[in-house]
Amino acid sequence: MRHMPNDTIIVSVGDQQFVTEFGDPGLPIDGHGGNDTMIATVDAVNGVLTFVGDDATMQGRSHGGNDLLVANIQGFEDYAVIDGDAQTMSDHAHGGNDMLHVDASTTIYTSLSLFGDAESTMTGHAIGGNDVITAEMGNRSSGAFSGDAGYSMSDHAHGGNDIIDVTQAGIYGGASISGDALVSMSGDARGGNDILIYTVGAGAQSGGASLVGDAGYMSDNARGGNDILIATVDGNPDSTSIVLVGDASNMSGNAHGGNDTLLGSSRDDSLYGDAQTYAPFTAGSITGGRDVLNGGAGNDQLWGGPNNDKFVFNTGSGSDVIHDFDQGNKAVGSTAREHDVINVHDYGFAGWAELKSLISDNSAGNAVIHLTANDTITLDGIHAADLHAKDFIV
Repeated sequence: MRHMPNDTIIVSVGDQQFVTEFGDPGLPIDGHGGNDTMIATVDAVNGVLTFVGDDATMQGRSHGGNDLLVANIQGFEDYAVIDGDAQTMSDHAHGGNDMLHVDASTTIYTSLSLFGDAESTMTGHAIGGNDVITAEMGNRSSGAFSGDAGYSMSDHAHGGNDIIDVTQAGIYGGASISGDALVSMSGDARGGNDILIYTVGAGAQSGGASLVGDAGYMSDNARGGNDILIATVDGNPDSTSIVLVGDASNMSGNAHGGNDTLLGSSRDDSLYGDAQTYAPFTAGSITGGRDVLNGGAGNDQLWGGPNNDKFVFNTGSGSDVIHDFDQGNKAVGSTAREHDVINVHDYGFAGWAELKSLISDNSAGNAVIHLTANDTITLDGIHAADLHAKDFIV
């Protein structure tokens, strides 16, 4: 296997300039990319930067290097696309363990696209590296971030175990963050075990993000990884819109969810253990993972999804709603019984008898657990009489 040299590439991008650089252009089909350092300074209006850690395509048994790609962006309406390894990966190509970092915290209307391995597709038996992606977004900026592929993973492609950490530093902005593929996983694709973190910075007036553990859509026999999704709000913005989805926005066919952990922010979040919508091939053909959901403070909306999930509430949790307690399997047409659990140990109740005395039905007939004067849990479609000691960790 031919090894490419370890290169250092430093570029600057000015007004209306288009700069594209590859760490290992001409990488042989079975070659090994160098461990390259690529650094860009973008101080421009309408500047466009494209960094690719290795080559446009990786095929055969080619292997990407362990690259460092860094961009410092200042300006207005700039664009940056950074790929850890290639634009497309196929056959048995293997991504390197790359580090991608962009600081665009002072920009306006900047668009960021950071992908740990391939900008577009991963097919065949391609495998993603274990990448670290960090970014700071500016004012009125948007970002798309994925641990492996910017578009799709199919066939037997496998995602790496990635860390994606995005901060909205500007006043307004929005991000789409996926652990594996930004759009879809199909065939027998497998997601990695990823960590996704989104932070609304102290200076933000509003923040918006969707964090998806694996991909926007999972179909066929795709399987999600065991992911951790974390949302944090450092300041006191006027509004936020944060959605955490353990596996995919839509799961269809025979897709299988991973065992995910979702940790919401101090604001009003929506948490889905597996997916937002389901389209099983046959009744029950989609299976969910055993997920842990903690909405944090704020008034959160929670869906565990199919399988046995755990809902965790800490003091100051706010007025939350669990929409599918012991009912997640119904979404995929399964008749298998579910046993979800609600963990309220942080509230210090003496036992089940004390907690039971705090549960009653509201005017709609839904059970409401009155943890404190300000903290409640409403169980949509569940009556107080349906609940037992086994449903809680006290």
